[in-house]
Amino acid sequence: MILLVTKGLLAPALLAACTLAGRRWGTLVGGWLLGLPLISGPVSYFLLVQNGSWFAEGAARGALLGMVGTGVFFVLYALLAKHRPWWQTLPVSAVAAVALTVALTQVHPDLVVAAMVAVGFLVLITAVVGRPFDEVPAPAAKLHTVFVRMAFASAMVVGVTLASTELGSQVSGMLTAIPIISAMMAVSTHRSAGGESVRGLVRGAVAGLWGGAAFFVVVASLITGATPALTYLAATVAAAVAAGACGGLMAHVHSHEPGLPSYSA
Repeated sequence: MILLVTKGLLAPALLAACTLAGRRWGTLVGGWLLGLPLISGPVSYFLLVQNGSWFAEGAARGALLGMVGTGVFFVLYALLAKHRPWWQTLPVSAVAAVALTVALTQVHPDLVVAAMVAVGFLVLITAVVGRPFDEVPAPAAKLHTVFVRMAFASAMVVGVTLASTELGSQVSGMLTAIPIISAMMAVSTHRSAGGESVRGLVRGAVAGLWGGAAFFVVVASLITGATPALTYLAATVAAAVAAGACGGLMAHVHSHEPGLPSYSA
C-alpha cells in the first residue's frame, strides 16, 4: 500500500514543482525541468523494486530509445507552432512521435548502441532548436489545469508499473518517455502565449533530455552491480550535470547573439 501511494504521489508532486518553476522563471527553465526524468526516473526505481535489477536495466535502455520519439515531438512542435495553431501542431507532432516509438520497439540494442542512438539524436535536435529566441514568461496555469497534469502523471507512473510484467522491460521504459505531460504543457503555453513561447519551452526540454539520457546511461550501467542507492544517486548527479551543461551552453550562445538580450537559465 505504501509503495502504491508513493507511486501515485511522487511524480505529480515533481510535476507541480516544475509548473511553479516555469511560472517563476520562464518557459526555458520550465522546459528544462520538464525534460528531466521527473516521471521516468521514479518509474525506473519502482520497476526495480517490483521486477528486479535486470528488468530495470532493460527499461533504462528502453527509455534511451524512447527519447528519440520524444525529441521528434519537441522539434516538430517547435517548428510548426511558429506558423500553425495548437490544434494543427499537436496531432502532427504526436503521431510522428508515437509512430517512431512503435517502430523502435522492434529493435533490441545493447546499452552502447542505445546510448549512441540517443546521444546522436540529441545532438541533432539540439542543433535544430538551439537557435536564440526572445524569452517569453510562462503563462500562469489555472489550478484545475495543474491538477489534470498531476492526474496524468500519477496515471502514467501507476499504469506502467502495474502493466510492466506484460509489457516487458524495454517497452515499459519506452512508454515512460512518451511526452504526454510535455504535450499538455506545450499546448497550454502555445494557446496562452503564442508559438514563440513554445520555442523557449522546447529549448529547455531538450537541455533536460540530455540530463535524462545521462540518468539512464548511469542506471543501465550500474543497476545490476551496485546498490540502488548508489545507482540512483550517481544517476541523479549525472542528470543534473548534463542538463546544466547543455542549458548553460544554450544560454551562453543566446547571450552572445547580436541584438538579443542576455539572460541566464
